[in-house]
Amino acid sequence: MHSMQNSGTFLRGTVINDVNVSGKNPEQAQELLTENFLDRQVAVEENDREVLRLSLTELGYTADGEAVRKALEQCMDTEKKDFDSVMKGLTGGSRFQMAVPYTVDDNAFTGAVRADALSVPRKENVNAKILYYKEDQECRIQPEVQGTELRDEDLQSWLKGEIDLALKEDNREAGTVSGATAETAAAAAEETASEAVSEETQGTENGTAAGAGSAAQAEAPVPEVKSGEDEGGDIVCRIPASLYILPEKRARDEDLQKKCEILNEYADESITYVFGDQTETLTFDTIMEWLKIKDGKVSVKEDKVQKYVRSLAEKYETRYMDRVFHTSLGTDVTFPAGLNEYGYTILEDLEAQQLTQDILSGEPVEREPVYQYLGPWGDPLYLRRSGTDDLAGTYVEVSISAQHMWYYIDGALFIESDVVTGDATLGQDTATGVFPLAFKESPATLRGGEGKKKYTTKVQYWMPFYEGQGLHDAWWKTVFGGNEYMGNGSHGCVNLPPSVAEAVYNNIQPGTAIIIYY
Repeated sequence: MHSMQNSGTFLRGTVINDVNVSGKNPEQAQELLTENFLDRQVAVEENDREVLRLSLTELGYTADGEAVRKALEQCMDTEKKDFDSVMKGLTGGSRFQMAVPYTVDDNAFTGAVRADALSVPRKENVNAKILYYKEDQECRIQPEVQGTELRDEDLQSWLKGEIDLALKEDNREAGTVSGATAETAAAAAEETASEAVSEETQGTENGTAAGAGSAAQAEAPVPEVKSGEDEGGDIVCRIPASLYILPEKRARDEDLQKKCEILNEYADESITYVFGDQTETLTFDTIMEWLKIKDGKVSVKEDKVQKYVRSLAEKYETRYMDRVFHTSLGTDVTFPAGLNEYGYTILEDLEAQQLTQDILSGEPVEREPVYQYLGPWGDPLYLRRSGTDDLAGTYVEVSISAQHMWYYIDGALFIESDVVTGDATLGQDTATGVFPLAFKESPATLRGGEGKKKYTTKVQYWMPFYEGQGLHDAWWKTVFGGNEYMGNGSHGCVNLPPSVAEAVYNNIQPGTAIIIYY
């Protein structure tokens, strides 16, 4: 027994931190213990599924080998310091639990522990939001959906805390020594101890005590712990629900609930735009996205309103836009924007103001957009429309090449006639384009020209459309159509037979489109 106490190695059956160090000196045991410590696995679980597994080494942990060696020397001193410790080693073996001092490389830890390193992809949060239900004309809150997004710094702080807690729990038993725990093992310890005493006092007198002692050592249970094996088990860390990033908006948020209440005060409103016999409705499911609610006060997002008004203009404006017209002769004529004086222009700033006012009223509204109705001289710029069709079947059409006129009302030909247009030989051509009828007057006196070309002519039916040019009766003419306009044409007006001029005059309204082409 003296030889066992005086040896520089641990006694047979000595287990430290679940590692068998029998016959090892402190330096050898230190290598085993630190390797065992650093090989220990950390498993991160989420919803009962492992999503990350790393060893302490991979996490940047390093054991303080020198401190471990000194602690092992103390263990050895404890094991051999007295008779009882030696007896325990002879029976069930000594077991020690000791702290392993360590340091952590923060860079290595944060590099290994990241949300994107988890094996299960993160699910994004879905914020609670207010939905509008058309059938009920009511807003309700759709609850949030909690995702699994994590901030790296939160994940790292939590996991390091969990690991430290687990290691501290292991270290609570540091420094304890225990022998065989079963009652039979205790009895065997007493028996072996008395035999060991006989051996010391009697020597090898009967030769049996030593043999019995050897047998006891051979039969003592010795843990089969391989180098570096971790019998302490994995450190299992389960991600708590509190670690997940919360949705920014949740159903129970007071601000969201108050907003829903206010929106429901407007939920039955709509803005219906009238375009002749067609309409376009701005419903509340769109309007609600334009409303701003702050401190209980409601305002409208200007950029949303302006963008919508711009879209209306792009779809429904017709003046100063390229226009393709299908003629009575079966051909298509394209008028560039500069020759298209007839049609609708939405006054976008005024319309945006009106729309904002209508929205804040909280009531359903039906109306036309705010158009520019009158031209610079107070004449109407359009007559009526049907959706995007601003002629709606009513217009006067004049072909200069054919020297002919057609007047359609509501899609039906009302009257047609040969005409005489401006004298092309004198450069007094009738202007081509699409023009609104400015007004009509009966009777009227036409004046124009300068010097010897100055003239004054009385007519019964005057219908001007562009810079002094108009439709009127030419009571002094007996020939219409053909090539009459070449050398005997007008000063630019469209001359009509008196009866035709009368029929047109009595049935036309200011704002009617006058379409003139070659």
